[in-house]
Amino acid sequence: MVSSDMFWNIGHKITGHDLNGSLSMGYRKFRAFFGTSPQVCVIVWDRLSTRRPTNSTPEHLLWGLMLLKQYNIESVNATLVGVTNKTFRKWSMIFIRLLANLSVLDWEKRFENAPRGISTFVSLDGTDFRIMEPSAFDRKWYSHKFHGPGLRYEIGICILTGHIVWAHGGLPSGEWPDLRLARDALIHRLQPDEKGLDVYHKQMHQEGTSLWSQVEIIVRFGIIDETTDVSTVSQLAVMVH
Repeated sequence: MVSSDMFWNIGHKITGHDLNGSLSMGYRKFRAFFGTSPQVCVIVWDRLSTRRPTNSTPEHLLWGLMLLKQYNIESVNATLVGVTNKTFRKWSMIFIRLLANLSVLDWEKRFENAPRGISTFVSLDGTDFRIMEPSAFDRKWYSHKFHGPGLRYEIGICILTGHIVWAHGGLPSGEWPDLRLARDALIHRLQPDEKGLDVYHKQMHQEGTSLWSQVEIIVRFGIIDETTDVSTVSQLAVMVH
């Protein structure tokens, strides 16, 4: 039975962290090398139980995660884990392909723990990823977030549980603002009268009084509008704050 402790120990053979040292530093190093926690590694390992090769080991999963996180050249990664380039290439790529085909988002999870009478279950936001500058310059790739070429994705999180339940995009940042991304796919998945929530960290005031600190609900594709009553806004504020 594979446990988080097993991934912790195996991972730190690679990171070089002293197992008797700082726990917080150990978690930071683990994430720096593999991009996630030992607990998530266990979940992924179990989810892949019927797909991964029978002779695969937890080390192989960590190799794939390390390649995805650090993207070092092959010889560097192989040296870090103490195997040949060929062995590292084989197992890291096996697990990267398995991870790419793993279904991890469940749109129906947005309803978990939702109280009756609520029609807004998901908080949306756009995130941009840097890419190499395409050979023919085009402003459609420009991301205002880091002033360079990028791809934009829309991420949806269940307001009450924090589960990521939606992802869409991989489109040119300059051509696809958040609202256009939402209209492209998400609104077609919403139920009648269901709404989405786009939350920004700003100060919101209602009749001169701050309803909650550092949160503003923006009016988008029917999220809320100027007729929304204060009690509804207050309830949403409690849900997202």
